[in-house]
Amino acid sequence: MNCDRCGKPSVYHSTLIVNGVSQTTNLCRDCAIKEGVFNASPADIFDELFMPFADILPFEQVENIVCPVCKTSLREFKQTRKLGCPNCYEVFKDEISKIVKRIAPFTTHKQEPTKKVRTNKKVQSKQEKIEELRLKMADAVKEERYEDAAKLKKQIKALESENE
Repeated sequence: MNCDRCGKPSVYHSTLIVNGVSQTTNLCRDCAIKEGVFNASPADIFDELFMPFADILPFEQVENIVCPVCKTSLREFKQTRKLGCPNCYEVFKDEISKIVKRIAPFTTHKQEPTKKVRTNKKVQSKQEKIEELRLKMADAVKEERYEDAAKLKKQIKALESENE
């Protein structure tokens, strides 16, 4: 149905019966607001209803922030926990930091760093390293790992060129 006043699709339908005669009214949202049938926003009703208790009840004023790039609102992010674009991380950084603090309340990383395993081998001379690489290269050739053998050969040549 369409609005009786402007012809837009109606959202408010009212039927008034007086002395057996029915009168139906159909109004769109804008016309219904103009007629005073309902307020411009449902939040106004809520505010008016609970305003006397505002000092007692722990209500949090939430402004509806909207990402300028993807138009994701703070309310939508709170409901879905999904961001619309990379810019949302900057726009909603306060809300995201609250969530992260609830999940991981610590401020520093608690895992111990991995310890390097030290071997008891002496520091090898360049000649010993070259011999070791040649043995590894020979094993790689026997096992038909030619790509590994080629890499080892390049390492050997690099060490030999340093000696010269």
